[in-house]
Amino acid sequence: MNALSLLLRSGTLLPKKLNLPGQPSYDGWVSVDCENAHHLDVRVRAPGWHFMWLTLGSSGAGIGLTSAMALGRAMRSGLQRLNSRFNTVELQNVTAARYLGVHIAHVKLASRHIQECASLGLVDEVAYRRPPGAAAVQTS
Repeated sequence: MNALSLLLRSGTLLPKKLNLPGQPSYDGWVSVDCENAHHLDVRVRAPGWHFMWLTLGSSGAGIGLTSAMALGRAMRSGLQRLNSRFNTVELQNVTAARYLGVHIAHVKLASRHIQECASLGLVDEVAYRRPPGAAAVQTS
């Protein structure tokens, strides 16, 4: 996972013609195969949908016997702290260190949101219905 990683909640509604393959990575999240958030923004806006850059975010920390274990725990911790109404997250920063044989990782996550309508006030309403022209995120 690199510092420009994007994750979508499983089942996120996307424009039908937008093909975003990804791999399940954490409970309820799919790691998207995309260059960066700007690239995804361009692809989402092309069919008239909206990719919102939110100022809300979260962070997480984890420890483990390996750096991968510490990073996984930090990601799970940060993802659990995210507001459940937003469906996309961007991994902005990862720091890792090793002290006395124990690996410690910190992650900083930024909330993002993909939806068809332009108003964030309608996010809760849209979560309960599938708008026309929507498809769920694909996993491979």
